[in-house]
Amino acid sequence: MVDLRLADFPLLSLIIWLPVAGAALLFVIPRSQEALIKIVALIVALADFVVSLPLWFHFDRHFSGFQFVEKHAWIKALGAHYFLGVDGISVLFILLSALITVLCILISWESITDKVKEFYIALLLTSAAMIGVFCSLDLLLFYVFWEAMLIPMYLIIGIWGGP
Repeated sequence: MVDLRLADFPLLSLIIWLPVAGAALLFVIPRSQEALIKIVALIVALADFVVSLPLWFHFDRHFSGFQFVEKHAWIKALGAHYFLGVDGISVLFILLSALITVLCILISWESITDKVKEFYIALLLTSAAMIGVFCSLDLLLFYVFWEAMLIPMYLIIGIWGGP
């Protein structure tokens, strides 16, 4: 059962927008502070993973509908809404994405030596958009998150990918 304390809290929005805020924070850190950039990226990714854990622990497995639902008018002329929610499979994908982001930061700690700041900004933005894809319940919002995920992913593959 969804905890009543979490019922009105925008947990999904926090999970999506925390990495975006972290990327904005990385943006203002000077490039010369590579160690600080890595630490901040790791802290933000760990925080995002920790914030996503209540989804798992408070998810009611006996309820078949969407849970942790957030719905706000977005583009009224199109009937589009900022509409988020999770079901049993998307909860797992969100947790997995948050965990993989932490692991990517740890694995890339020593291997990424060129454009470190840009890499971690792109990684956090990819994580945010990917989680947005998994919990979006509006088709236009899904499309926006999907496209937003492709841009930093393209940069990661193109700049830091192998030969």
